[in-house]
Amino acid sequence: MKNVYVSLRKSENYYAILFLAPFLVGFILFNLIPILFSVILSFVDYNKLGPLNMDFVGWKNYVNIFSDDQAINGYLKSLMFTLGYVPAMIILSLLTAILINKSFHLRTLIRTMIFMPYVANVTAVAMVWSLLFDPFKGPVNQLLKLIGVSNPPLWFGGVNTSLLSIVIVNVWINLAFQTIVFLAALQGVPKDLYESSSIDGAGTWRKFINITIPSISPVTFFLIVTSVIGSFQNYSIVKLLTNGGPGTSSRVVSLNIYEEAFNFNKYSYASAQAMLLFAFILIITLIQWMWQKKWVQD
Repeated sequence: MKNVYVSLRKSENYYAILFLAPFLVGFILFNLIPILFSVILSFVDYNKLGPLNMDFVGWKNYVNIFSDDQAINGYLKSLMFTLGYVPAMIILSLLTAILINKSFHLRTLIRTMIFMPYVANVTAVAMVWSLLFDPFKGPVNQLLKLIGVSNPPLWFGGVNTSLLSIVIVNVWINLAFQTIVFLAALQGVPKDLYESSSIDGAGTWRKFINITIPSISPVTFFLIVTSVIGSFQNYSIVKLLTNGGPGTSSRVVSLNIYEEAFNFNKYSYASAQAMLLFAFILIITLIQWMWQKKWVQD
């Protein structure tokens, strides 16, 4: 009997390794090795086309970042983008999930319409929003003029509105995924908790604060962490809609890293910026992880 048990355990281990192997190979080839190579690049002087120059320069590339106004501006713009994007995304997706969790006419159609942006091509989305936010002939500004706004925003063309416009587009694209996750969490809240609170005389708001929010707090924490990480990696929409402009008003750090590497051939300097961004995201994530013990329900 013992031999049969040992044999089964060995078989389970064999199949576990077999199924995990493709993921591990892919992770090592396409994630781990490039990350390690980027770390090495950040400490050498490979900043131009030509033969691979691996002269060790220590922390020079990292030190140079703090005297580079454009690099610092990129980190600040990414931080501003995160501060606008994450709260808006969490609040809107939770409200949307609450609304479509209720029974109403045409609910299936409305759910489908909400989920459509998530599967749309990013380039097509950028084209649509560039037409909607056209400062001169776009329907959004035409509507604002009709209701009495004499100087409607320049949206992507305005120094003060370009980053906000990108926040709006990103929220619109990613709203569906967050809503799906919140919807699954809402449907997992035990109904007997609501029934018990109703017997005690609790209203809708008190149920939301005392039952819904604590029950979905693990999901909320997960979405906040992934949203923060994703917001610092935002690149494609910025590249397509503003290319960091006008001026440097929407030049986020990911765009800055890309241009340092592939436009100016400063691969080591770009790698140093990428490693600093990784450290920045890691610190924020650790702070969130410590903070979650105070409000996330087990």
